Order: sequence, then C-alpha cells, then structure tokens
Amino acid sequence: SGKLSPDGQTVVATLEAAGNSNLYLLDRSGNVIRRLTDDAGIEVSPSWSPDGSQIVYVSDRSGSPQLYVLDVANGKSRRLTYSGSYNTSPDWSPKGDRIVFTGRVGNRFAIFSISPDGGEARKLTAESADSEDPTWSPDGRFIAFSSNRAGRYHLYVMQASGENQRRLTGSGGDDTKPSWSPRLD
Repeated sequence: SGKLSPDGQTVVATLEAAGNSNLYLLDRSGNVIRRLTDDAGIEVSPSWSPDGSQIVYVSDRSGSPQLYVLDVANGKSRRLTYSGSYNTSPDWSPKGDRIVFTGRVGNRFAIFSISPDGGEARKLTAESADSEDPTWSPDGRFIAFSSNRAGRYHLYVMQASGENQRRLTGSGGDDTKPSWSPRLD
C-alpha cells in the first residue's frame, strides 16, 4: 500500500524484489519514477513530511527495526531513532514538528513522539498495556491509536502531548488501525 504525497502527484510505496523490500517513488498510475532506498534491510511504513520533502520510514538495516528519514531530493537517509529495540508505524505530524511511532518497552508496545531532527523520544502512553498504530488528526492537535488496556483492542484518542487519553470504541471485537478523514477547509 502506498502513501500519496502532500501535493497529490506522487506515491511512496514498498515494493518487494528478490525477497528484499525497498521504497519506491511512483506516479499516480503506479509507474516507478525511481527507487528511493537500496539497502539489504527491509524498508516499510513510509510517511511523508507535510511539505513533501522528506519521508520517515522503518528499516531493519541496523539489526532491529528503527526509524529513518529520507531526503527525497538527494536520496540520502539518516537514522532517527537510537533507543529501543523495535520502533515502527511512524506518522509525521501535519505541522511537521513531531513524528509519532510505536516502540517496544520490555515486552509491551507504547506510543512515542520524536522531533524530525532527532533527540530524545517522548513516551506518551504507559507500557502497562500495548498501544499501537498512532495517527495524527488533520489539525495536529490529537493522536488516535489502538490499545488493549481494557482487554480487547479499542481505539483511543489523546492530545498531542499524551494527556487526556480516552476510549472511542466499545465493540465486542478488536478495533485497530485508526484513520482520520481528511480535513475539509
């Protein structure tokens, strides 16, 4: 599955060849414009910066899944996360100032945020239960995520700071992978 660029002209997608997955830039018809990563690691879960100049993604090239930021113009990548042995599911904030992701703490998953420039990640959820799949609201004020803190997985929402976490769903099944509808200005 691909992610449409902010200007709607290109798509970044993970394509697999010879047992290895890399990121590719595609046009809207699905034709390959160019390969963005060329690494022995597995590259997945791309998310665009709001201005379309960078892409955050997950790679295991260092031995464990970590976040990397790719400069689309020059094709160079830099590692973003260094703490934690398993970081995944990044989502770039609409304001461009934070990236949320799922990180493993012990044997549980928690939601973190980090500056696109790097530095220390901020833990937003407790590791007493699993919290995963964070996604920003279109205005950048809230983060939706799934958590099994009430037994089954339900969808939750919190402020970007991690405060005021509240449950949104209460069905009998598992609710996962939240997604916001686009903002209509």
